[in-house]
Amino acid sequence: MSWRRFDGSLERRWDEFAAAHPAGRMVHLSGFKKAVEDTYHFEPFYRAYVGDGVLKAVFPGFFHKSRIYGRKVVSQPFSEYGGILISADIKAEEKEEIVDEFCRMAETALRTKKFDHLEMRNPTGLSGTVSPRLQTRRLFKYAVRRLEDPETMWKALDAKDRNIIQKARSYGLTITEERGEESLRRRFYPLYLKTMKRLGTPPHPLSYFLRLARYLRDEMKVFLVYYRRLPVAALIGWAVGKTVHITDMCSDAAAFFLKPNDFAVWEFLCWATERGYRIFDFGPVRYRGQEIFKKKWRMEFLDYSYAYLSLNPGRIRNPVSDSGGIMAAAPEIWKAAMPVGLGRLIGRCARKEIGL
Repeated sequence: MSWRRFDGSLERRWDEFAAAHPAGRMVHLSGFKKAVEDTYHFEPFYRAYVGDGVLKAVFPGFFHKSRIYGRKVVSQPFSEYGGILISADIKAEEKEEIVDEFCRMAETALRTKKFDHLEMRNPTGLSGTVSPRLQTRRLFKYAVRRLEDPETMWKALDAKDRNIIQKARSYGLTITEERGEESLRRRFYPLYLKTMKRLGTPPHPLSYFLRLARYLRDEMKVFLVYYRRLPVAALIGWAVGKTVHITDMCSDAAAFFLKPNDFAVWEFLCWATERGYRIFDFGPVRYRGQEIFKKKWRMEFLDYSYAYLSLNPGRIRNPVSDSGGIMAAAPEIWKAAMPVGLGRLIGRCARKEIGL
């Protein structure tokens, strides 16, 4: 029984394993690997633990070289999640042995490639597993809730939040689930570029979303909100196993008075419930505005952490919590000085550098 490299012969079993795991997200699936390789050309570090012909654990990751954050294996870049997934039906002692063997194997890979660290982003698949080799950094919280029938969820909302959704409907907002390259290109992506500019965040290239749609077609859910036949908001969610997860929300600032984001989240919750999904993951809560928006949906807030395996612990730089100097000012500079068109051109390079 040992860790082995991912290859095509493992792809089907790998994806079935990741989708069935409670901590599995779209970034654990093989389609995400293909999208990142095709778009950003990162070298993959994907390993599977196989014993007696049975897949017992998986680790997805990429070698990432950054002038700012150093040389490390990241699980997963451009994502809020990653890390090892270990089968829930094996004993605690065997889980610890699997993690220990992984750490030894990963340390060898880091030395061979002359990299310093391995970084796992909120590796909830390791919950309950302890390893003296891993360091954990708590950063903030993330929001999740168990889905209920729409009527129960509706009653749980505050009256003012129900009123917001009712007003959105009265304005004539509609929402549709859409597929295909044309919708991503002509409706989602222009809204996305405007939103990234407003937030001071470098955008992914359009090709990244097109490749996600190609390689994760069944899991990717794209919803567009329309007002008078014009798209005013968009949401990208993911359905993996029994969990749904939102990664991208964008909207036209001129339509904020219509509350299209509230409308989109509510409709997505109803959509997921009606199709039998059980858990809604709303991702990290980094600042007060996110906390207020996510709390209204009756979220439970859990600790969000990064885990590190490091050959040089004193040189760990976290891209979320250790960004000072020019990196701290970068969002305001981007908002004030970066034209949308130019931002689109250099966004890929900026994203590749920071790995977020």
